[in-house]
Amino acid sequence: MGDTQDSLDHEFANYTTCHGASRIANAKNRPHMALWTLVFLAAFGLCTWQVVDRFQNYFQYRTGTEINVELENELDFPAVTICNFNRIRASGVSINDQLYLGAAFYVPSLVDDPEALNAYLNGVDWDGFGASTALLEDYAGYTLQNGFVLDNDTLLQCYWRGRPCYAENFTHVFTTYGNCWTFNGDKNSSVKQTTPGAGNGLKLTLDILTDEYTEDPVTGYLEYGLVFQVHDQHEPPRPELVGTAVAPGSHTYASTFQTHYKNEPSPWGQCDPAKGQSHLTYYDTYTLPGCLLECRAKLVEPCGCRPMYYPGDLDYCSPLNLSSCVLPTLATFLKNNNEFDACSCTVPCEYTSYHTTVSYAGYPSPLAASYLETHFNVSSGYMSQNLVHLDLYYHELMSTTSEQFKAVTPSGLISDVGGQFGFFIGVSVITMFEFFEYLVMKFLLFACHSEMEPEKEKSDREKSAGENTVAPETYQKVNDPTELSTMAQTQEGLAKVQVS
Repeated sequence: MGDTQDSLDHEFANYTTCHGASRIANAKNRPHMALWTLVFLAAFGLCTWQVVDRFQNYFQYRTGTEINVELENELDFPAVTICNFNRIRASGVSINDQLYLGAAFYVPSLVDDPEALNAYLNGVDWDGFGASTALLEDYAGYTLQNGFVLDNDTLLQCYWRGRPCYAENFTHVFTTYGNCWTFNGDKNSSVKQTTPGAGNGLKLTLDILTDEYTEDPVTGYLEYGLVFQVHDQHEPPRPELVGTAVAPGSHTYASTFQTHYKNEPSPWGQCDPAKGQSHLTYYDTYTLPGCLLECRAKLVEPCGCRPMYYPGDLDYCSPLNLSSCVLPTLATFLKNNNEFDACSCTVPCEYTSYHTTVSYAGYPSPLAASYLETHFNVSSGYMSQNLVHLDLYYHELMSTTSEQFKAVTPSGLISDVGGQFGFFIGVSVITMFEFFEYLVMKFLLFACHSEMEPEKEKSDREKSAGENTVAPETYQKVNDPTELSTMAQTQEGLAKVQVS
């Protein structure tokens, strides 16, 4: 058995493609064998170190980013949402409504102190304000009617690619600023910009109606002007997070750039391919803002209502319910949780983002003011306090794609590992099969030896027993008295001969 095993080992060492094995097996003397053994072990150790390093590098899940820039003949124009810092116009609302809203909007400043919040809510005589039924029972409808309205009176000028546009080209949407208005909000009918530069996109002049502001200096906004957000048509606007403020009395140049992002799924990136078109309930496309808004809407369901800027099927909250339940609930949740993790909201695997660069110029010039006084029928002083001139456009018709990719792919890992094996010890896929064949043959030899060993032992035992056993006829002669007497006489005669 030992000779067979040695023969198999020697045969494998000679025919395997693994470098060094044949050198060791066919060494002429012991020093020569020791030298090649050391060389082989050193190469094997270096190979193992490099292979482990390659696997560690792969399981770090590192990524790289490839940026491609392409010039286009035309680009889809983004959606543009415009809001006013003033949520409720003074005209048409009573002083009682304004006082009630001021008291209700004061609540968010107390959400971090539950005891003070409860004391405040219980200490105010809410019925004593005498607020209108429309405000108490239909706050969303009340805001739609009495909030910032984009119509032919407030939209003094509007041009899209040099052609007139109108208030009908804007769609209404609720945000934390109340009424907001979106240009190019139709997902199924996007407009395109074909010429870069100022004046070739959306250009408009708005009257923000400063005299209509009702924002309380303690509970409301201190600013006056507009907030606009440039966003994808499938993405719900959140101007309170990423909006850009515009002051009246200035010409605002808003140059926007389009970037299309492609992200890798986990564990390389953070996107989830399962979150596709039908993942969200109230939005037809998965977006990060849409996911967060739906998550917040579910969190406030115990309040029995929802803010008018949240999606859902519940009725809209009254100002008091909004301030006493919804906002404290959200504040507690955000204080104790990471919103992205708790809501399981990840970045989309593909989405389009718009980055806007803003610059300003004085508006209007003295000469232009003389012309516009007649054209708009307002004074130059009124224009400096109320008119916002916004020019939003693509600076260049250039599409940028930012694509995330795996720094080490599975095929790259295989190539790295194979390269290390091949460089140090000459091991390939064929060599792996040689090792497999060698191990199978070793196993078969061992199994055969294990089966033959009991048979050999049995045979040896039977042979040994046969040599020590007396034949039956001999046994009979030994026990016969006549034979015993003859044998005794023979032995006695032999003894006498030896004595003589």
